[in-house]
Amino acid sequence: MNTNAYDHILVPTDLSEFDDLAIRYALLFNKHLGSKITMLHAEEVSWLGAEHPVGYYFENPNEAKEELRARLAEFAHRVTPESARVATIFVDDAPEHAIVNKAREIHADLIMMATHGRYGLRRAIVGSVTESVLRHTTLPVLTVTPRLFAVDDKIALRTILCPVNFSDVARASFKQAKAMAKAFDAELIAIHVAEDGLDDVEKRLSAWIEPRYKKIVVKGDPASTVLDAADQIHADLIVIGAQHKLFHDTTVVGTTTERITRFARHAVLTVVRKPVARHAEEREEALTV
Repeated sequence: MNTNAYDHILVPTDLSEFDDLAIRYALLFNKHLGSKITMLHAEEVSWLGAEHPVGYYFENPNEAKEELRARLAEFAHRVTPESARVATIFVDDAPEHAIVNKAREIHADLIMMATHGRYGLRRAIVGSVTESVLRHTTLPVLTVTPRLFAVDDKIALRTILCPVNFSDVARASFKQAKAMAKAFDAELIAIHVAEDGLDDVEKRLSAWIEPRYKKIVVKGDPASTVLDAADQIHADLIVIGAQHKLFHDTTVVGTTTERITRFARHAVLTVVRKPVARHAEEREEALTV
């Protein structure tokens, strides 16, 4: 991975202030990496009814879609500088489906989205949309918590925390964390949370993590320990790996990743790996790791 890996960022929006922080992070990437930004608004037209009687949307679907495209273009123009040259796409579909499908269609390298908010009158919590996207995409997903910062606060990536173990997923996430640290001239800290003994952990980490990166080795519950450490070091970004796992016909991600994404008071970059088949006796484990 090089520092220009995030050439194209997809930013879903519900056209409200809830997405302000995600947009600001996208603009940060645009400034430092030259990333192209595409803003996506997805809404099932048949669920609309805020500005017209419900019947209007059934009788005039094309006009309704054009109104939403115009609102999206106006919103993008209002919240982003002209120099960013932001593209916009409206999709008549449920947000969780549209985000995954459109990201693939436009060859996006990164999905960047808020973890809370609402999608129009459907009142679909964006947190649940985020979790659905994480379960179905194989792209990295950067999530942020709206109103984490005041409007005038300056966002930056100065300190990056990357939870690691000795899996291929962790190696992939740490590789991306290193590239991010290089691109933003940020400090990168690796953290390994051991639920059992710490014997030989530091030696094993040193075998593949370069000496210039600080390493933290602690015991505890993985999710809460990582979140506490992020608070203590004032991390700007947590980079974590996630392996899709198959449980019957549903793809799931580990509970540690879900808890960090849901409860972090920091930006979280989740590096997603494709699902792998598991034997029947391993399926229950897929729900708990």
